[in-house]
Amino acid sequence: IIITAYTMMYVGIREVVVPMHVDLGLLAAGAAFVTTLGATLLSSYRALSEVPAQLMRPEAPKEGKRVLLERIPFLWKRINFTWKSSIRNLLRYKKRFFMTIFGISGCMALLLVGFGLSDSIYAITDNQYTKIRVYDAIISFDEEAEDLEKNMEEVRNRKEITSGIRSRETAVEIETKAGSKTGDIIIPEDKKEFERYIHFKDRMTKEKYHLSDRGVIVTEKLAKMLEVESGDFIWLKEGETKKIKVKVTAVTENYMLNYVFMSKELYRSLYGENPVYNQMFVNTKSQKAAYEDALSKELLDQEGVSLVSYVSSAQDEMAQMLGNLDIVIIVLIISAGLLAFVVLYNLNNINIEERRRELATIKVLGFYQRELAAYVYRENVMLTAIGIFVGIFFGMVLHRYVILTAEVDAIMFGRKIFTSSYVYSILLTIFFAVFVNGVMYFKLKKIDMVESLKSVE
Repeated sequence: IIITAYTMMYVGIREVVVPMHVDLGLLAAGAAFVTTLGATLLSSYRALSEVPAQLMRPEAPKEGKRVLLERIPFLWKRINFTWKSSIRNLLRYKKRFFMTIFGISGCMALLLVGFGLSDSIYAITDNQYTKIRVYDAIISFDEEAEDLEKNMEEVRNRKEITSGIRSRETAVEIETKAGSKTGDIIIPEDKKEFERYIHFKDRMTKEKYHLSDRGVIVTEKLAKMLEVESGDFIWLKEGETKKIKVKVTAVTENYMLNYVFMSKELYRSLYGENPVYNQMFVNTKSQKAAYEDALSKELLDQEGVSLVSYVSSAQDEMAQMLGNLDIVIIVLIISAGLLAFVVLYNLNNINIEERRRELATIKVLGFYQRELAAYVYRENVMLTAIGIFVGIFFGMVLHRYVILTAEVDAIMFGRKIFTSSYVYSILLTIFFAVFVNGVMYFKLKKIDMVESLKSVE
């Protein structure tokens, strides 16, 4: 999953070769061997400690006990009798109870990770290019050109461009006590007008921020890497200039690259000169691909223009990344389905085998096939519901671990899992559980009523 995420973030990466590490392979094989052998030894020890005559008899059903719900009379009275018996049966076999929940919650967690990864990457496109950066294109200029300001004005006055604002963007070294990182500093021509093109806000509280002359605004991923918050100080070093100490006034939501935003007035007070603008944020009359291609050709032919980059192009690249992620989601869904099937099938099979005489007796007492199946399925329904609930928690933890592990310095994935992903994961988990129940129906059908009348001896 992590390798796939990396190949999506970088263009031109060839086939990734994953070497076989003998030490890790032996460690994994050893852990599997010890676990399997340990379970076998424990089971064998318990069986061999019994006398032969006892081993020849079928295992006696576990003794029923009062459950916690029975100690809450007003709640226990409101539960249907058939569900009461199912609740007691569940708690009679505690090991099977916890193993089933583990299997279903593992299935649910894997599904949530798969759908959650898609949500996290989709959040980059949805948030970065529709809620944070709300311009259409960035036009970069050669700041060494003779008539730089004239070139910029000619571009801004073109009929295809509805609005534009000049800014300076350059690489800068950002340092704190926690270390140093490379990012870009952006100084807009007008700090109030600039908020029409880039929105500054807190990711959690949605509080809006504004550029001020008292300090800078830094992006969230950069702030976390450098361990800074609002009110802390950072040091900026642009090229060969000396380090400049500046206060952080806010930490803003951002997903692509690391930025420091500074007002023109603050830049002038710190560096003693006006910034030389080298780019322009613009909005165009149309966002159609053909229109943008034609405009790019005209702009690049214009003197002083060095690069034109459109937001729509970045969105298309992210959409392609999401398409590449489909294979990861499919693998996780298949893995989750196999986990659910293997665990549920085996535990249900053991459950029926251990309770064969009990179920045969119920048949003798007049239960129809569907009623007998419902008697067993009620337990599975409760276990599935509990497993799904536990799996949601584990899925959220596992999803966060995966995205934090896969992240690189220049990208921050979304942290939220969409509601639709929870719904899909729950429905698929229920589907896998229902499928196993359907398979076990034929097992229940083969139980012979005469078996309950046979002597145990």
